[in-house]
Amino acid sequence: MRGKYSDIIGVLKRTNISLFGLGLIIFIFALTVASFRLKLIIEAQGTIPINFFEAISLTFIGYFFNNFLPTAIGGDVVKAYYLSKKTVGKVSSFTAIFIDRAIGLFTMIFMAFIALLFAEDQLIDKTIKHTIYAITAISIVTVLFMMNKNFAKKFSVLLFFLKPVEEKMKNLYNAINNYRDNMMLIFQSLAISVISQILFFASIGILAFGIGSRIPVMDILLRMPIISAMSLLPSINGLGLREGSTVLLFGPMIGKEKAFAVSILWLFVLLIVSLIGGLVYGLSPQFKVKLKEVE
Repeated sequence: MRGKYSDIIGVLKRTNISLFGLGLIIFIFALTVASFRLKLIIEAQGTIPINFFEAISLTFIGYFFNNFLPTAIGGDVVKAYYLSKKTVGKVSSFTAIFIDRAIGLFTMIFMAFIALLFAEDQLIDKTIKHTIYAITAISIVTVLFMMNKNFAKKFSVLLFFLKPVEEKMKNLYNAINNYRDNMMLIFQSLAISVISQILFFASIGILAFGIGSRIPVMDILLRMPIISAMSLLPSINGLGLREGSTVLLFGPMIGKEKAFAVSILWLFVLLIVSLIGGLVYGLSPQFKVKLKEVE
């Protein structure tokens, strides 16, 4: 994108502030819905008392720390750390955060797969199609691994490379596997995730509309999971990977300059959300040191 900065700035200057604000509000609403899912998953452990305010606070704090930690989920480590202060068994807190993140990611991927089944074949780029098939297959294998111990045993050879932490990994796996006994929770979490993801997709579409571009719903469904998966690769908060993949996947549809502008607006949204998380972290006594201990 070097040499095109003036064009990109020109696009950003024409941004409809009202639509940007609407996109931001919907994104925050998506996080609020996802926080309810987090609360349900944490409560299912039975050992960690948490209210909705604490759950949504953890969500925003996670976005704040994403700015300093590797990948777009670095803040999850901080969320798990503060959550661990509320329970004696530390594994349960990390398990809850992992399950919450996994359900959110898998929901997005499977929504893309379902959208692919209904999309007109001639309108879908083969690379996009093959990528969605690949990440869907990986997701299915991962779910089977987490939920089926017999299937997981086929990968037991990997424990040879994890000798120093073998016992901890086994405890973590057993804690994750225990969730399969609570299928009602899984279905509730999936339903909440679908609502949250629809709101998230809507916020991206509104940001694009705010610069005078229109991205079809089907294309957002198909491409956003790939962009989200890319942001999980080594980086700080997905910076660079998120913007590059946005240009790569949406550029052919709305132009590279506008696609890059959308990614910048998306970055602004993330920075505003992380600023809110920083304020929550700084102003809430229970998070300055730790969440309230169990009496």
